[in-house]
Amino acid sequence: MKTIAIANHKGGCAKTTVALNIAVTLANTGSRVLAVDLDPQGNLSASLGIDLEELEDSRHTSHRLMLDERGDFSTYTANVRPRLDVLPSCLDDDAEALLDGQAVSRELLLKQKLAPANAGYDYCVVDTPPSLRVPTLNALAMSDLTIVPIETSAFALHGLTQLLRKVAKVRKAHSPDMMVMALSSIYTARQNLDKTVRAKIIERFTEDFVFQTTIPRAISVGEATATLRSVIEANSESAPAFAYRKLVTEIREVLGDEESRQEATRRQSR
Repeated sequence: MKTIAIANHKGGCAKTTVALNIAVTLANTGSRVLAVDLDPQGNLSASLGIDLEELEDSRHTSHRLMLDERGDFSTYTANVRPRLDVLPSCLDDDAEALLDGQAVSRELLLKQKLAPANAGYDYCVVDTPPSLRVPTLNALAMSDLTIVPIETSAFALHGLTQLLRKVAKVRKAHSPDMMVMALSSIYTARQNLDKTVRAKIIERFTEDFVFQTTIPRAISVGEATATLRSVIEANSESAPAFAYRKLVTEIREVLGDEESRQEATRRQSR
């Protein structure tokens, strides 16, 4: 199982939209996918059909799994699409406080709990909250590929140095083979500001570590979000849907998963 973490402690950069569409696209193309929602807002969970009020009652959430010493991850997941399961999240202040208070290896809790999932899934896609606290550190500690979505605004690069320093520390300690790549997540090719910000992203990350695919700014993305669906499902012929299919192809290439892709295609055809 390859883990793809979507991380940026700045809000408004389309982390959840990116995580949702990557997970759905991977599943639609034959891969077995576990989507993990670590954001207590639960937007990824809701977009995949989870009732957040029921979830608050059951407490079968990603945060509670990390705190459950004997719990089986599979009892916390729900099947939401063909080949796609979700480990959901919702508001739970007590769980967040307990995670912050863990004294030993608190950044490895999720990796340990999801170790049995390795045999059952091809990919794990993790949506993180807009912070650098324990949940995000857990995502980074198990990440094979960390995608940093960056929207093209005047403040897009603010705080990026702090994020990359934290990523570097976690990579050195727990995930030495992790790759980190930037993604232009809300992009208009004809806007000068967008082009300027993208040029700065390439300068910061270098061209090899910035996805060639850009996700266009489009009404269809907002319309899909309003109906709690991915744009892949809501409007499969739209420019953003095409971009996400290209992005997933790039992700597979980055992770060296061409053989996995072919096997997934064979499974899907069967």
